[in-house]
Amino acid sequence: MVHNPKALILTQGQALGRKRKMKTCIYCDKMAKNNLNNLILENTHAKALFEDYFREGHCTVILKKHKKSISEIELDEYNSISELIIKVSRALEKKYNCEKTFLLSIGDQVEHIHFHLIPKHKDKCSMGEYCFVKLFEAEGKRNTPAAELQILADEIRSIIKIP
Repeated sequence: MVHNPKALILTQGQALGRKRKMKTCIYCDKMAKNNLNNLILENTHAKALFEDYFREGHCTVILKKHKKSISEIELDEYNSISELIIKVSRALEKKYNCEKTFLLSIGDQVEHIHFHLIPKHKDKCSMGEYCFVKLFEAEGKRNTPAAELQILADEIRSIIKIP
């Protein structure tokens, strides 16, 4: 199969033929269930689910508490998520004999912190070919001068240091 890196990237809702207009959060609904048949692992703050949506082996690690942005989560929540990401990634790489596991977190369609773990199968193209080519097509390549990069890095560094 030939992969076109310029192919349109579809949201999960679009891939199913519709754009989602959610009144309830699908991940909050899933986190409330105690009998998920696709549950792989769970810890204090997160659950890892086998979803198999877009590519064979596709899994999702989901924060139990509803938060929309990575900037909203606490360090212990992040550590719980990271623990599951690492364990599931290692298991996927072993099960599918894949080169590595892609990690994606976008949150435009489902505004609940979650991370997609997608195996990089040897016979499939890179996710970067899709994601970054599409982004480049939509927004063009930025050519920020080195001096401006330094100024912007300094500004962000100063924001981080502010209590």
